[in-house]
Amino acid sequence: MELMQAPSGVSAKALLLSMRNGVDVEDDAALLDRLLELIRRPPAGGNRHDYRRWAMEVKGVSAAYVYPLRRGLGTVDVVITANGDLPSQEILANVQAHIEDLRPVTAKSCLVLAPTPRPVDIDVALNLGGANLDAFTPLLQQTLQAYFAGLAPGERLVKSRIEALISDLPGVQDRQLNSPAGNVDPVSDPTKVEWLRLGKLTVGLLK
Repeated sequence: MELMQAPSGVSAKALLLSMRNGVDVEDDAALLDRLLELIRRPPAGGNRHDYRRWAMEVKGVSAAYVYPLRRGLGTVDVVITANGDLPSQEILANVQAHIEDLRPVTAKSCLVLAPTPRPVDIDVALNLGGANLDAFTPLLQQTLQAYFAGLAPGERLVKSRIEALISDLPGVQDRQLNSPAGNVDPVSDPTKVEWLRLGKLTVGLLK
């Protein structure tokens, strides 16, 4: 390691033996996303984009969703996730403290919370033209996991989208989605914000 400007009497070069308590460097894509977000939506005195940006500034937060007025006038709720999963209590506390330092005094209350997972079971019957069902199931599981990973807390599951994804998989000649029976709407009220996740996957042959 070499110091750019070493104090008088101190060598500019040193041998680095170990480093501790560091964090991974933010990758270029993540840095660019934050910069573009700031350019597109500059600070505006505490609107919903400000709350999202404040939450995303905290280490460990991978996504943030803002729900103004969910608990009444003057309230703002921020639901956060961490690497596609639930955040720890430490991350929740850090985001809450960070936003409290920045939010306008005119906001009566801000609540930072984790979404409430709600599993959705999938039951589907398939015609694979004689192909092995057990060999096909992992691909179906992966496809459905990707769909659920793209759902935000409070976002509806659209049955026709699930059907289309299954129909587009190689080898599928016909399919019948038995469950869910229709679109699935997560609860989003003053008590919780549900986050739809893939539950039990049941795959059978279409008769």
